[in-house]
Amino acid sequence: MDIARLKMDIVEWSKLVPASNQAQADFLPEFHRMQGFTGRTRLTIREEISPADLFLCLLGQFGAPNGILSFMRQREDAVKAEILWHYTLSWHGRLVQIVAHPYRIEVVFSTAQPVDLTPTSFAELLREWMRRNGQKLAVARQQVTHWHSFLNPLQHMSDACERMLYRARMLNAGLAKSREQPVTPAEIAWHEANLQPHALAAAELASCCLAVRMMAPVMAEMFVNLVIHNQYRGGIPKIRDKGHYSSASIKVRLERLHVECSGFASPVDMDAPAMVAFSTLMNARNNLLHGNLLPDEKKEDELLMYQGIPVPKKYRSIYDRSIAPMLNAFPLAEAERDVQAARGLIKYLLDCLEAAVADSFRPMLESLDLHQERNRRELTALYTNINVSPQELENLYRFVSRD
Repeated sequence: MDIARLKMDIVEWSKLVPASNQAQADFLPEFHRMQGFTGRTRLTIREEISPADLFLCLLGQFGAPNGILSFMRQREDAVKAEILWHYTLSWHGRLVQIVAHPYRIEVVFSTAQPVDLTPTSFAELLREWMRRNGQKLAVARQQVTHWHSFLNPLQHMSDACERMLYRARMLNAGLAKSREQPVTPAEIAWHEANLQPHALAAAELASCCLAVRMMAPVMAEMFVNLVIHNQYRGGIPKIRDKGHYSSASIKVRLERLHVECSGFASPVDMDAPAMVAFSTLMNARNNLLHGNLLPDEKKEDELLMYQGIPVPKKYRSIYDRSIAPMLNAFPLAEAERDVQAARGLIKYLLDCLEAAVADSFRPMLESLDLHQERNRRELTALYTNINVSPQELENLYRFVSRD
């Protein structure tokens, strides 16, 4: 070991204590002046030890997080996506900062001499502490609850609809909707160069719009099922009793939503504009899903027939005969209308819920994951999505090395 470095082993680790309020207050001016933590030894923990195990070690040895960033997290929602917890400890009269970010844990020793410690040896030190302090670790485990995380199908369906619409709008903006029959050499040359690319773009545009029209009602129905899952009055002992209701048609589920589920401030009105628009949306989706043929709704041309010879009432160009049918099959305006109807239903149901209940559902519309506590049925979004890049997170609270 380099004699210029401070030794850190299980004996020295046991000498750490939570920093006093006064020590933290004295440190604040330096924190603001240096725009971060100062220290000659900085460790970045990513894969050397489970972040859950590391936290349980600190919780068992030092109690609840006491660092200033933990208190900031309690007061400011913006900090929640960037800081999970923060401990400020004292060792030989100098501070040790341990901060958990979503992608890493930082450990900074503010000692004048560097500490003989690496991320790997720090992880081994904590594992040794765990082996020696099973009782403290057990007490720490009793203070936490166990949750499961899984992909949020509602948010991913919503995101897929928006991405499809974005692509459809891009295609629509660059696509000629109609062209006259080419006559001049320049017009013929345009058709030779552009007919096939525009046909491919029209086919992709129609496919995007069809996908959106199929997904939008599913997105709305997912939200209805989420409300039923969390708010069904039967509760866990009667979970089987809701089978007759949760498997009913979407119309029946909506009609009885405020009856079967708690948390509604006002009843669901099936004649409300949002409900009528959603009913229209579902009818259109069902026609597509079941392959219903509706000749009266998709008229393209009118023609006469004489002894097997078709006689059109109006000429259409080759461009309009080949590309327009694709555009008319699944128009962009109808796809946008369907998404608006689905979001309109969700907004209406949120307005029907009690304010506190509605507030519990709103984060679930955006969260990439949903979470469920091991012993409870309700779903929730424990934290918001991280919308900044990892590089920005690395620099958010920079740690300054002081030589």
